[in-house]
Amino acid sequence: MKTNELMDQIESRIKELATRTEEAKASEEVTQYLQFLSKFHRYSLHNTMSIWIHCPNATHVAGYKAWQNLGRQVRKGESGIPIFAPCTQAVPKREEEDDEKKTRRVIGFKVVYVFDVGQTEGEPLPEAPITARGQADGLVPILESIARSHGITYGYQTMDGSHHGTSYGGHIEIDARLDDAGKVSVWVHELAHELLHKGDDRQMLSRLQRETEAEATAYVVCTHFGIDSAAPNYLALWRAEPEEIMGAFQRIRNVASTLIEAIEAEIPSYREEVPA
Repeated sequence: MKTNELMDQIESRIKELATRTEEAKASEEVTQYLQFLSKFHRYSLHNTMSIWIHCPNATHVAGYKAWQNLGRQVRKGESGIPIFAPCTQAVPKREEEDDEKKTRRVIGFKVVYVFDVGQTEGEPLPEAPITARGQADGLVPILESIARSHGITYGYQTMDGSHHGTSYGGHIEIDARLDDAGKVSVWVHELAHELLHKGDDRQMLSRLQRETEAEATAYVVCTHFGIDSAAPNYLALWRAEPEEIMGAFQRIRNVASTLIEAIEAEIPSYREEVPA
């Protein structure tokens, strides 16, 4: 395949992904999962950092009673994850108004404890609809080789819930539970993070921007090799907008092209097609 043909194909895939992501927001499985997520509180920066420090593999956290309301029970002996909770005090809205009309103001904070889903047992929670499908024979070792060629180390471990991979900036972890198609999708996603989001880029871009670029890259590469990526659902869960996908067009296109060409160079059938 000629370079311009590959670029045209990649551009077409990015545009297709933007459209499919918008459609996925109305899908039943995404809607159900978002309803599930709505039962969890959103956490501040300090609380997010505390959760990460005390339980770096946490996926879904909630208080003791909140887990009971979701049909799950915290196991005996589990240590809670400390976070800050506001202490409030009722105050009149205005002196001239009726004293019954009161509002609340934060007067301080206290430490409370939440628990990750991995510390609980009971009713199963819905999985995020982000599992890839398809034939991925031989692609995992090739992606491992590409990582090594960039000086990136990697490992496999069993992960909790819908968390399937992590990029640490020079090291990648992949969920050992996944089949080959799932591993390929996560591998490409994390490699995209490593290639796109190094140094200042890792700090300057928002997390949504980084995830949008990485998953869009994974979609393009996986689709090229016949793997049905769940990127539209993944990006819908992040509430990514089509404009955000298209806004990262050039960066996605460049890295997707780099990865596709690197993978093809390692596949015998592709090497045989390239004239000497």
